Amino acid sequence: MTPLQGNFAWTFARLLVRATHVLGNQSSAERWISEPVMALNRRSPLELMTTSAGAQAVDDQLTRMELGVYA
Repeated sequence: MTPLQGNFAWTFARLLVRATHVLGNQSSAERWISEPVMALNRRSPLELMTTSAGAQAVDDQLTRMELGVYA
């Protein structure tokens, strides 16, 4: 595994765990990660996780969801 692949795997795992916590179960989290999200400009979290800025946007969205802040 290259360092880039390892970084993506780590980011994916971290955000999947976070999404599972926010959404209540892993099935819902997996679905959310793979489908377009309106708040992420209709891009899937999985697509965005390929860059550090995208991963941060996904993490920020999970924080808004957790706090019930929808803007």
